[in-house]
Amino acid sequence: MKISRTDLQKYFETALPSTAAIADAFTFHCFEIEEVDGDTLDIKVLTNRAADCNSEAGIAAELSAILDMPLKSNPVSSFSDKVVEVSLSRINAILGADFLEADVEDVFRRLRFHTEKRGDGYRVAAPLPRTDIEIPEDVAEEVGRILGYDRIPEIELPPISGTPDQARFRGIEKMKDQLVEQGFIEVSTQSFAKQGDIFLANPLDKTKPALRTSLEENLQSALERAKQYAPLVLPPKVSVKLFEVGTVFPKEGEYLELRMTERVKEWGDAAGISDNLSVAKLEEYGKDYIPKRYTLGAYKPFSVYPFITRDIALWVPSGTEVSTIESVIRENAGELLARLDQFDQFEKEGRVSYAFRLVFQSRERTLTDDEVNDIMEKISAALRAALFEVR
Repeated sequence: MKISRTDLQKYFETALPSTAAIADAFTFHCFEIEEVDGDTLDIKVLTNRAADCNSEAGIAAELSAILDMPLKSNPVSSFSDKVVEVSLSRINAILGADFLEADVEDVFRRLRFHTEKRGDGYRVAAPLPRTDIEIPEDVAEEVGRILGYDRIPEIELPPISGTPDQARFRGIEKMKDQLVEQGFIEVSTQSFAKQGDIFLANPLDKTKPALRTSLEENLQSALERAKQYAPLVLPPKVSVKLFEVGTVFPKEGEYLELRMTERVKEWGDAAGISDNLSVAKLEEYGKDYIPKRYTLGAYKPFSVYPFITRDIALWVPSGTEVSTIESVIRENAGELLARLDQFDQFEKEGRVSYAFRLVFQSRERTLTDDEVNDIMEKISAALRAALFEVR
């Protein structure tokens, strides 16, 4: 949501701090500022605060609580019917803090919560439309957020006692490395599904309100997308093979599943495309295995625009180096050539036939067939000039 400092100032008698200071205030109190342009802030409002922070007045009320600056008008006409009972000791236990009673009550005031003191506890009701305050943890989170998480002391976790048993982990890593050796690519998909045995009370994605009972649906969806982009990353005649290791949640109880988009022939005829790793004997299998360490290369920007593929075949004299042909193609294809692969070769009567696949893509725009056809004509002309016979 975009809102300017000038717009916010209309809700306050006292002068607000600078736009940069307002941005910092929101950031340090769990709101994300996506951009600051002049005196305008682009504030990302998360789903749990969409009900009360979807307007200028809502953002101003939040800033009032964060800065502890009164609004010109501060009416609260009604409160949520969700009354939360919580004590000071419970709030401190949740946060790992030692806040005083005065600290907590000051937060309730700033947030305009309706509060009743009952012994050593409180009955708290948030003003409408703060629909996100339903349980003691919600109240504790607001106390920590408004007072500042920098006031919560750091506590070092106790050291791990003994030596952790990594045999099972090594077994899983050995299996993954073997799949990669067989040409498979590992993917990781979300745990949510359209249907399942367990449904979420508050799903992040309303179209997928359940927990998956199998990796199959998401893996097949990933395979379809991977096939669309395969020419950009795989040479011709190489099929896309994916696998995933992830937890599934059937009503019988969750377990760790391995699933592949096709079976591994090298594992024998009895091997299927899925396995329950929670019952697999992986400890002995990976007992002495040292997982492979992969070195990542430098990040390369990728294009969001579609690519176009073209194939070209030609006859050349026997003894002609493939690199010579590729050099001619690259020199004439220009910067739009994203990938070049040789996918066929055979020799006949003192000549060799080669076939290449070219993938074209721009980082700035969508290419047209006519544009790529012109490039291919230029490449063909250059190959003919080099006394090669383009077929």
